[in-house]
Amino acid sequence: MKPDCLHTDKIKKNLRTKIIGREIITLERATSTMDIAKEMLKNGAVEGTTIFVEEQTKGRGRSGREWFCPKGKGLLLTIVLKPVILPKESYLLTGFTAVAIVKTIRDMLQLPVEIDWPNDIVINKKKLGGIIVETQNHTGNSVSYVVGIGINVNLKRQELPIHIDKPATSLIIEKERYIDRTRFARELLQNLDSWYLILKDERFEHIVEKWQEFCMNIGGRVYIRKAKKEYSGNFLGISNSGELILLLDNGRKRTFKVEHAIMENHSEQ
Repeated sequence: MKPDCLHTDKIKKNLRTKIIGREIITLERATSTMDIAKEMLKNGAVEGTTIFVEEQTKGRGRSGREWFCPKGKGLLLTIVLKPVILPKESYLLTGFTAVAIVKTIRDMLQLPVEIDWPNDIVINKKKLGGIIVETQNHTGNSVSYVVGIGINVNLKRQELPIHIDKPATSLIIEKERYIDRTRFARELLQNLDSWYLILKDERFEHIVEKWQEFCMNIGGRVYIRKAKKEYSGNFLGISNSGELILLLDNGRKRTFKVEHAIMENHSEQ
């Protein structure tokens, strides 16, 4: 089946958002939507500007990892946000975005999607998508953020990227039917907007509560790499400041910030 193309007018049809999606741009090809968003910010892009692209030549995920998706088979987008939060609170952007993605997929497709802390979207421990948040500093101490999202939508098994850390999957594989990307994009923007308004209303604890509820790792054994050191223990939960709470093997508790730690997936013997 020929991939359906994303069009601004079709995504906007019946879209009832207040901030996210104020301006929607759909592109055929780009290095990455993150790069486009950053350039647009320099020219005064309004908050909520959302850029979709059918194909990225230099897509990237967290920690600079490459993100590849065949043309027209995924949902690749970046959103420009200007919340009045401190840079140390940027974990909230990862949190609300992850929650909105999970809510969209669960409600629309009834799939058991979860969050692999902090920013991976998974189904049955297989990677479905991811989130990347980058800070943009401006003159006068103002700060903006670009939030990138990549989701495998209509990729067949042979088209899936090979991930070093975990196997991949797509919505079409899990649901066993073709997914309308335009409808999915619209539903996602609606949920993202709803959860962003919760953030703007400073109901941070509600975001963290849902982030924790949807997190697959809680209660399990995890491995964290930070500054070339590795820590292992039981994942107790997520603190109100968005940090992972780990009960170390030596009995002590330690917290890890989203931006300072990378979750390692070790196979159990």
